[in-house]
Amino acid sequence: MKQQKIYMRPWTEIHGRAKVMDTDEWYLNLANELLPLVVKSSLYEGGEDRAEDQRRVALTCALYLEDCVADAGNWRQFIHWHKENYGRYLPFYSLTDSYLPDEINREDIAFLLWAINSPVGEDFDWVENPLDRDLLDFADILYERLDAAFESAPISEHLAPGWMMETELMQKKREPLPVALPGEKMPTNVERFFEASKGEPLMFFDSYDALKFFFVHSLKWEDEEDALLPDLADFANFVVYGNPKGLLIGPDVAAYFAVENNPLYNAEMAEEEAYELFCEEGLCPFDLLKYGMEHNLLPEAQFPFENGKALLHENWDFVARWFLGGYYEGE
Repeated sequence: MKQQKIYMRPWTEIHGRAKVMDTDEWYLNLANELLPLVVKSSLYEGGEDRAEDQRRVALTCALYLEDCVADAGNWRQFIHWHKENYGRYLPFYSLTDSYLPDEINREDIAFLLWAINSPVGEDFDWVENPLDRDLLDFADILYERLDAAFESAPISEHLAPGWMMETELMQKKREPLPVALPGEKMPTNVERFFEASKGEPLMFFDSYDALKFFFVHSLKWEDEEDALLPDLADFANFVVYGNPKGLLIGPDVAAYFAVENNPLYNAEMAEEEAYELFCEEGLCPFDLLKYGMEHNLLPEAQFPFENGKALLHENWDFVARWFLGGYYEGE
């Protein structure tokens, strides 16, 4: 098989520029030195089918080292933001005093591999286990190579923006759930919802026909097809969340919410599938997901691997932010 090579253009494109800087060749050479290690790893074997992932790992390690040597850039921004918001420098990993935020760390590289192996957006189909033994072992191998190169690496003044996580996404604040203020008048739809639900914030409907009946007979909507959200006709198992801002509807998610008045709850389905609410864009309105977590209504949600429940529940806000992107606290 022909030896792969990473060329300069992908490196400069990641940095958002066309001009080649003095330090670029050194870091590109590092990426190409790492590439054969990645190709041989059990995590990325598969020939041409894995070539893009292989190059991405090598480039990511070079970007990481570039930021660490400069003690600046998007990686440093990311870990300090995570510490400020979640109380530790990284999700998932139990960090000890040996973790040094101003140097390179094994856990950093393990997290980078997790991020590469857990595609987001339309490409989402799987979440990597951040504690997978093969992943941790390969992170150790990459760490040793980067550690050996650390002292000789040049300091770059032209670091890549947003390669780890976009600043805009880090700056988003988790908003408090809407609460009715004393004397505040709620929208008519919301008032009728709470009258029908006897004050409960969540209602559940097993079919679109049942949901339409509720729209017409409880919310008093016009009994006309165009007025009854016909785009929902292909779905079932709805959750309707009433709050002072309005009504949110989550199709095909009722089985995951452990609520006393929810006859559609299915613990086995929740155990197998509910983690997708945190990872698949648009699957569940974010305020509904947030309400479920803040009120412990998704107790069976878990990643599909060992320790998956603890890893998800301890890091759920970061996970949702990471995978949902613009849907995290989106409109």
